[in-house]
Formats: sequence, C-alpha cells, structure tokens
Amino acid sequence: MDTTTILLISAVIIAVGVGIFFFTLPKEDVQWIMADGVKIQSISKDAKIVYVNNTMEKRVRELYQSGKLLAFRGESIGGGIDTVKARDKAKTNAYKELSEYFSAKISTFSQLVDGQIQAIASSGKANAESLKSTAMQAYKSVTEMFSSTEVSGTYIYAVWEEYVGSLVYTNVLLIFDPVGAIEAVKSNEQIAKQIDELGQNGVDFFKALNGVIEEAKK
Repeated sequence: MDTTTILLISAVIIAVGVGIFFFTLPKEDVQWIMADGVKIQSISKDAKIVYVNNTMEKRVRELYQSGKLLAFRGESIGGGIDTVKARDKAKTNAYKELSEYFSAKISTFSQLVDGQIQAIASSGKANAESLKSTAMQAYKSVTEMFSSTEVSGTYIYAVWEEYVGSLVYTNVLLIFDPVGAIEAVKSNEQIAKQIDELGQNGVDFFKALNGVIEEAKK
C-alpha cells in the first residue's frame, strides 16, 4: 500500500470519527429568547414564541452585556381560548414578581440608608429617626410604583406558550431597566419631594436604591 493510499484512508477515518463525534454530542433541551444575537432567557424547546419586542432588542442586549439586565418571569395557566386574558394575567404576575423582589429587599435598603444616616447623625445636624422614616416611605412608594404596568423603564420583552395536554402555559418576560425606572421615580412629584428632602440632609436615596438593584445581579 503506497503512501498516498494510506493518507487517503487516514483522512477518511478521521472525517468519519469527527462526524460521529458531532452526531453524538448532546443537543440542548432548550431554545432561547434572543436580544440582538445574545441569549437572554432559556425556555422549553417545545415552547412556541409568540412575541418578541424587537424595538427593544438592542437596549436589552446593552443591559445584558453591561451586567444591568433585570428580568422577571410571569406565568398563567389556561385552556388556550382567551389568549389576551392569559397574557394579561401572566403580565400581572410578572409585575408582582418585580414588586415582591423590591419589597423583600427592604431590609437591604434600610441597612444602606442607616449607614448614611449614622454618619450624618454623628454631626448632630439632622434628626436620624425623621430621615429614616422619610427614606422608608419613599422606598415604599417606589416599590408600589415599580409594580405599576405604566411605569417607564419596565416593559414586556417576550411572550411564549407551552402546551401540556389540554392546558396552555402562557409566559411573559418582563424587563426592568434601571435607567428608565430611576428617571420615572424622579418625575414623580411626591417621591421627588421626599428624595430632595433626604438629599438636603445628606442622604443619597438613589445610592441606596442602586445598592438594592445591584443585589438582584448577584
């Protein structure tokens, strides 16, 4: 057997081996919600993607790549007859998840504010209890605001459905954009007044709020 024949046989064996290797690689049991070419959320491979907010793809990708993407998932279960109602319920549940997250982080916010207030109180220039009360009231108002479907900085990015027997599981992916949300907070007259009062006394409300937002990415 000449050298050329041996090389050809070797090449065929290698090609077949590589083919078998790729053929036997495990396939993903999921598919992905994408944002401008970036994988954002894994879902069942059998799910049907019914909506993606294409106008926000680049922004969602930017949030993801900068480590600032906060996403909340809402679900509803029905018979697949009234899809509008099913999506509205899933949307409501997603906002509920967002609200519950910030409500659960009230102790984190409290600790962050306490750290600022202690430094101020030591100078004797401010009433620590009054500042703490104002800060917590503002945080509660912000949490309630974030749970509203009208607030700027939150939007539904994707909707998908999963079929299990006669049931349809409708899911939505809610995006929380910190930049837009904080701008919405600043535009709320009542909350802005409380935040200004805190700022005049040396308490940076948004610094503490950003600390809570950062917790979600850990």
